[in-house]
Amino acid sequence: MTQAEAAFWVGLAIFSPALAKPAWPRAAALLGLSESILDLAQRLAPWLWGIVPAYLALISGAVPARFYGLTGQSPLTWVGGAILSGVLVGVMTLIRWPQGEWPTPTRGVLDEPRWALYRAAGMLWMPRTELGLLMGLALAVLEWAICFKPWKATLKEALSTRRTKGAESNWPSGMWETVARIAGSSLLFAATRNFWLTALAQAVLLGMARKKNSSVA
Repeated sequence: MTQAEAAFWVGLAIFSPALAKPAWPRAAALLGLSESILDLAQRLAPWLWGIVPAYLALISGAVPARFYGLTGQSPLTWVGGAILSGVLVGVMTLIRWPQGEWPTPTRGVLDEPRWALYRAAGMLWMPRTELGLLMGLALAVLEWAICFKPWKATLKEALSTRRTKGAESNWPSGMWETVARIAGSSLLFAATRNFWLTALAQAVLLGMARKKNSSVA
């Protein structure tokens, strides 16, 4: 495993949506793809983006499985992590969830392998695990900043609107929800060092968020 190989897969995960967005319509038009093929590609895209870079980095040996949190847990750490995850989920049930555009649990969990890749690469590059986890968090935020292109303009607009007396600020849908999920994933993994528990807890929390939003609506 090398740091350069890990950097390649991390770069692919971060920049592939920005590169594919302008190139895909041209390629589809050039190849004359049908509407059904285009629809299938659109549905498969989140799965490919979420899983493929992390999986290829794993099987190529660029990043070890234990840094992902896939292996290396003893039965005791499994039990401790499960208890801690349950406590965190229980605490979150007491919090009033903000209304927003929360993804489905399945769609949300698809982000976890990619975020795990960033954390694993960070731990590979940095001399201390804690610094590696912070780097993984920074890489996930970088991905968000690149993929959520209108964030600068909408942030500026929302802030200027808030300064106007009596005006309501309209944050873009899905903007802060992703940041909250990145932070939650990082905290869960830092506490459990277990990918499976982190992904499961995220799925449960997303299900709760969507249920509370639907009940309010």
